Amino acid sequence: MLDSALTIFTMTEAWRDHVSHGDIVSFHFPLAEEENQGRPKARPCLILDVELHGGQRYALLAYGTTSRRRSNVGYEVHVRRRAEYLSAGLDEPTRFVGARRLLVPLTHSGFAICRSTGSAVLGRLEGAPFEAMNAVRGRIHAEHDIAADRRLRRRRGAQRGRDFTVERRTPQRAAPAGKAVQK
Repeated sequence: MLDSALTIFTMTEAWRDHVSHGDIVSFHFPLAEEENQGRPKARPCLILDVELHGGQRYALLAYGTTSRRRSNVGYEVHVRRRAEYLSAGLDEPTRFVGARRLLVPLTHSGFAICRSTGSAVLGRLEGAPFEAMNAVRGRIHAEHDIAADRRLRRRRGAQRGRDFTVERRTPQRAAPAGKAVQK
């Protein structure tokens, strides 16, 4: 009988070639409050997208936190249920803040590589958190498309000129009382 062990490529040294949206990685996410402490601590970060720029792969990372404070909000993906956060490679309930995101090359030195697996991947979202992440991704992509359309319209407007005419007038001076205004 053949021994068929399931190999998860994101949990190997070749993780950079196999990561995709929904994977959770350990990354030294820079924070303003940790600026004077040296290198930031490694945090779980959600990969929202993997993009190709100039032949190099980049990951769009969303900041992960276990804090319940409302200081970091916007485009959030919550992983609250025990089964969900354990299967995602997390130790406790975590929320990923899509409003706080960073685009980094997959070769960036900020990824915290596990010595035993050779990978920065902690796990992967599944179920309801994965669906919530897709909704956040949709909103981010829609806003990106809207902004690109606005930039295109502005450029076209600058090239064609205005669709209206500006009439320049000199205001008439008020005549002193008792004098007639000649036309």
